[in-house]
Amino acid sequence: MTELGVWTYPSVDGARRLEQRMSDGAVGDIVVTDGAIVTWMPGRASPHVRELQGAARTGSLGVGFWGMLFGIVVSGPDLAGLAGGPTRTLDGSLTGVGVDREVLAELRRALRPGCSAFAVICAEETATLIEGASSTVARPLRADERVVPTSTRRRLTDNQDLALRRVFSG
Repeated sequence: MTELGVWTYPSVDGARRLEQRMSDGAVGDIVVTDGAIVTWMPGRASPHVRELQGAARTGSLGVGFWGMLFGIVVSGPDLAGLAGGPTRTLDGSLTGVGVDREVLAELRRALRPGCSAFAVICAEETATLIEGASSTVARPLRADERVVPTSTRRRLTDNQDLALRRVFSG
């Protein structure tokens, strides 16, 4: 089964450190369909989204999918309000590819200025490997502090996976 996995860190460099561990082979030979790194610098109005590097990819959804996903997470409620629609107007727009309102709500709670996210579409087994490695890159600010990433994982149906590839693959 295919899965959407997003690990959100309470620091801007947490996701980049996980990406580096993957690139160094510390997580094993990981193959993903596609992925992105999201960094949200303090004081910025929105996060920066770029494609994942350092992992073999079997497809490319491109920055279009990831930009849309995190754009809806960050700006969806404000855009809907400006358009005069219900607060969560855009929240149903990605349901057909496995991103429902619950996923968006989880990501909104976790992704804030000063945070980062590591996002992938991959096999369920690969997501489990990434899950295991994700907490090893969190660096506490104080010796007595434990920093654990927030994990959002959703299994995609075959139809959602096909729709995702059909709409976003370049």
